[in-house]
Amino acid sequence: MTLDEAIEDIKGRILNVSPEAVIRVIRASGEEASIRAYAAANHEQAIKDATREPTFEMLTNDGLDVQVIFYDIATSLPPAE
Repeated sequence: MTLDEAIEDIKGRILNVSPEAVIRVIRASGEEASIRAYAAANHEQAIKDATREPTFEMLTNDGLDVQVIFYDIATSLPPAE
């Protein structure tokens, strides 16, 4: 799996549980990325549940460090793309 495929996979998982989430991606290197999910506060646990295991598997199986960081969109507006 490539980093781009991993990012798309995790973005899809986030949007499945929180369709209105705003997602921003920051690439740290060829094998690292930080995905910031801005969504309603009541979606936080669902986003974490949907992404915890897949990101762990990406790290252990593919050497890809993809981190998901949740922000409450009501208190933290996403930066412009």
